[in-house]
Amino acid sequence: MFKSIQWKIIAIFLLLTVSVMIVVGTFLLQNITAYYYNEFSNSLREQVFTPDVTKELADAASSDDAVDRMLELMKVYSIRMGIDSFRNYYILDDSLKVLGGSDNSVKSFGSAPNLLLALGGSTGEETDKSADIMDYAIPVMHGGKTEYIIYITDTKVEVNEIIGNMFINIFWALLFGMLISAIMGFFLSRTIISPISTLQHRSESMAEGDFGHKIEVRSRDEIGRLTIAFNNMAARINMNMEEIQTEKNKVEAILLHMTDAVCAYDNNGRLIHINPAGEKLLGELRTESFDDLFERLGANISLYRILYIDPTETIELDIELNGKNLRAFFAPFTAERSLTAGVVVVLQDVTKSLQLDNARREFVANVSHELRTPITTIKSYAETIAEMEQDNAESPVLHFIKVIESEADRMTRLVKDLLTLSKLDSSKYNIQKEMFDLGALVRSVSEKLSVACSGTHEITVEENMESPDCYGERDAIEQVLTNIVSNSIKYTPDGGKIDVKCVGNLKNAVITVRDNGIGIPAEDLPRVFERFYRVDKARSRQSGGTGLGLAIARDIVLRHGGSISIDSPHRNGTIVTVTLPLYNKG
Repeated sequence: MFKSIQWKIIAIFLLLTVSVMIVVGTFLLQNITAYYYNEFSNSLREQVFTPDVTKELADAASSDDAVDRMLELMKVYSIRMGIDSFRNYYILDDSLKVLGGSDNSVKSFGSAPNLLLALGGSTGEETDKSADIMDYAIPVMHGGKTEYIIYITDTKVEVNEIIGNMFINIFWALLFGMLISAIMGFFLSRTIISPISTLQHRSESMAEGDFGHKIEVRSRDEIGRLTIAFNNMAARINMNMEEIQTEKNKVEAILLHMTDAVCAYDNNGRLIHINPAGEKLLGELRTESFDDLFERLGANISLYRILYIDPTETIELDIELNGKNLRAFFAPFTAERSLTAGVVVVLQDVTKSLQLDNARREFVANVSHELRTPITTIKSYAETIAEMEQDNAESPVLHFIKVIESEADRMTRLVKDLLTLSKLDSSKYNIQKEMFDLGALVRSVSEKLSVACSGTHEITVEENMESPDCYGERDAIEQVLTNIVSNSIKYTPDGGKIDVKCVGNLKNAVITVRDNGIGIPAEDLPRVFERFYRVDKARSRQSGGTGLGLAIARDIVLRHGGSISIDSPHRNGTIVTVTLPLYNKG
């Protein structure tokens, strides 16, 4: 209960009241006590023991009946001195023995500080608040020394009664003040707590998903501005929640109707979501654990690798399941502060796509094989007819025969490239690797093509290999180099320059072919490795290009575990870069 702000406010009011009353009461009590002591001394000094009275006392002291005369004089001033049952006067000799006074029960006094002062000839009017009495001592001088002392004492009963009554009044004032403070604190705290309680209840309602009600703004103070800010916050949260719910519904609808299987796992490998397509595809193989599922599917993948070794990459794997070909994509997702929170897996059934692709490849391979014989026959007959018309140089038949031979040669190259691709696509094809000198191969290809272009282009070779040995299929790498350098020759005008550079260390070799030809437009660069894609179709046909050279080169390089890229600065030639892994002999 006392943890409530309302009770804390009431407690503050009570403590403030108590503190004020204590300070005021202490101040009053001290000042009243000081006033009473000062009034005691001042009234005796100013109203009773004036210089005239003091002279009369001195005259009385010099007479024969000094004590009687001084007693009579004191009786005259007893009313001014306030003599009563609590205040008395005494006449003392220099030995502090009582000679007479208003109270005959006292015979002598001890050495009080004021009496000592009076014996010394001074008026004793010092106050000691800790003493039991208030006193005042007047010396009566005769012959230059203190002969008698007039001593007035007060038992402080009156001042103590006044202080006691005042303390009781202060106590009751404190009680009434605390009561009034509690009542005022209660109502004041209600005015503060009421809107805060409303905000609390609305916050609890918002936590349960209710954002539809606004809080009434009843004031324009800090609490009113807080209420306005709270209403704005609730409206913004409501809008954001609606947007999130809309996006969630979209995602759920997409996942629900996707033909691909989608599974989501947290960073501990526990299944947190799977769509209907995933349940249908996995069937009885479905488990709640990431590693268990893909161990059953025979996939060489682990959650640790995805989340911590390659957290920024999407991993792709091919999996076989009950005669189906699946392609799996693994992508990690993040939570707050870019921390990896889990992984999303997409399983695509690519069985039909692979079957169609295989059928297409088989068709291309069969057609290519079937075309070899008729193309060879056409070329043979064309060469025979050309020999028969050799003596008739003006005959139009000879021109037609040369066109037929040229087209037959182009068809032969096309069929050869198609057969090469079919061989690379075949699952039965294995690279016949051997150790060979890569630098020597680069020089050989460059020199051979330099001779073939009849000196129309300048081909330079630069080689810097720490280890010349390369482990791979020499003929395949030679075809890669031939295709790349041939392309540079075809698309570089006569007189152009082609630089072939081969550098490497103990791990990799990098072959760079740079020309200053016509270059490749930026929009065509992403597609140059596609089969049958030609940037300048007219020029390609004129130069006998098939659109398969770079596709073949890419497949061969990838089969060797390397990479190939192409760059073409705007109208500033082309740069082809091939990276191949090297394996030292032994």
